[in-house]
Amino acid sequence: MSRSDEAAYTELEPDAWHQNEQGNYTIDCPECGSEATLMNVVKHGRCNGYLSKHDEDVELDTQPMDCTAKLWFELGYVSDPDESMTDDAVGADDENGTDEGVESEEGVPASDSPAGAEGTVDDDQTQ
Repeated sequence: MSRSDEAAYTELEPDAWHQNEQGNYTIDCPECGSEATLMNVVKHGRCNGYLSKHDEDVELDTQPMDCTAKLWFELGYVSDPDESMTDDAVGADDENGTDEGVESEEGVPASDSPAGAEGTVDDDQTQ
């Protein structure tokens, strides 16, 4: 769908996205407030509330709504190789060159070397 002068546009911030019980990513429909899953917007151009009422082939756990919004996503893109990454970038390193946000499953900060790399293995424990 091409840009329309009649359409209202919004920039989706990270907190605009939700994940429902089925694991689907959703936003709130700007007109009726019902869920609008990423795939339903891409495939049908409608929110789940509209589809629950008007599309018998789609089974959704959403209250049917009289929604008239036609939805679509746009992706903006600009190539700028001279711009450096900001501290807000995903996986940004701290001053020491390590990513402080990485944790192991135990909740302890991960290290750069694997466990046991600085010591020896006891023969009794390997069997």
